[in-house]
Amino acid sequence: MTAPQSDAEGRGPWEELLGTEGSLIAAVAAAGLDGLRGILRAALAAAPLDEGAVACAALLTELDRLPDLTFPARTARQVPSGMASTLPPMPAQPPPAPVTGIAALARELATSAQAEDFAAGAALPGDDTDADGPRADKDRVRRWFHLTLLRLPERYAAPWRRRAAEVDRPGEGPWRTLRGWADEELLPPSADGRPGIRTARESSVELRDLAELVLALGEYDEALCHLLDRLWTGGSSQLVTDEVRRAYRGELSRRLELMERSAQDSTERLRACVSADEAVCSVTHLPPGAPGSWWQRLAEESHGVALDLCREMRATGRNVEAVLPARPYREARGHTQGDDVRLGAGGRPGDTLTCLRLWLRVDDQVFPGRVVYRGKE
Repeated sequence: MTAPQSDAEGRGPWEELLGTEGSLIAAVAAAGLDGLRGILRAALAAAPLDEGAVACAALLTELDRLPDLTFPARTARQVPSGMASTLPPMPAQPPPAPVTGIAALARELATSAQAEDFAAGAALPGDDTDADGPRADKDRVRRWFHLTLLRLPERYAAPWRRRAAEVDRPGEGPWRTLRGWADEELLPPSADGRPGIRTARESSVELRDLAELVLALGEYDEALCHLLDRLWTGGSSQLVTDEVRRAYRGELSRRLELMERSAQDSTERLRACVSADEAVCSVTHLPPGAPGSWWQRLAEESHGVALDLCREMRATGRNVEAVLPARPYREARGHTQGDDVRLGAGGRPGDTLTCLRLWLRVDDQVFPGRVVYRGKE
């Protein structure tokens, strides 16, 4: 076979080889290059701050300049007998462009130690082993990224948010502003017109305010479910599901209305307040948000409403007591009755991961608490 001749000044050996029509060796080389491109892009997306990231990006640029082997002469008749089974399959179309911006950052978060430690099971949407990144639309990936950060301790979530602000420009859509304990942007607007969610600081946040936050995020967060007693039957009830959300909203509204109808200084109001707090705090991830996360702060705010009411009633001489079960589960069990939720992820074995319902005593009547805990190995 005659060696291929150069058809342009400065043409290198890779261009020479890949431009050789009908060549088995050219086909094998092109397949190898396609695989190398995919591996390098995946590595760059996973570790954009790596010391070799700049050189890797430069190498990918050079590889992308090489010609694609797309001429029609690449058929089975041109492969020598016995070699067809060893020839790597060629892609039907050129590989997709490298993922940049929020998609690359989301891929890095999904494979990070922080996600593994504090948001186990937080699967990147559409991540079906595509070497060049998730196949979901950018809005969905962006929502997943910001919603996952709400599960991480704030000291870890804040640097991710700063990095996102540098590489991503979300949609210019409207904002939905809700009452909260701080001025925060929880979820940016989507390019498809769906509003972002943010909170405005209020001096006093009530259970109804917290309930509105839970319902708003439940419309977006595909990993958020409820474990509410009487509605939850053992499966994971995702709030993005219309039927589940309607049932939960109905029970939540019933408990809030019962609390608001009760006399301010009555034991009935305290019992209803603990019940409404349970409805708010039973919306969780599995595993629940870590200590120091936005979701744990919401639970603290919700429990605080009931605990404050109990303290006020005790100060007036009422015989009532409310307890937040302890973090070590061996101690928390003294305030629960056996319907706790056991998980195999989150925290450390033996930890109480979150409180779903406070322990309450009104006179001689005791109402057990309920928690999610990490089982021991």
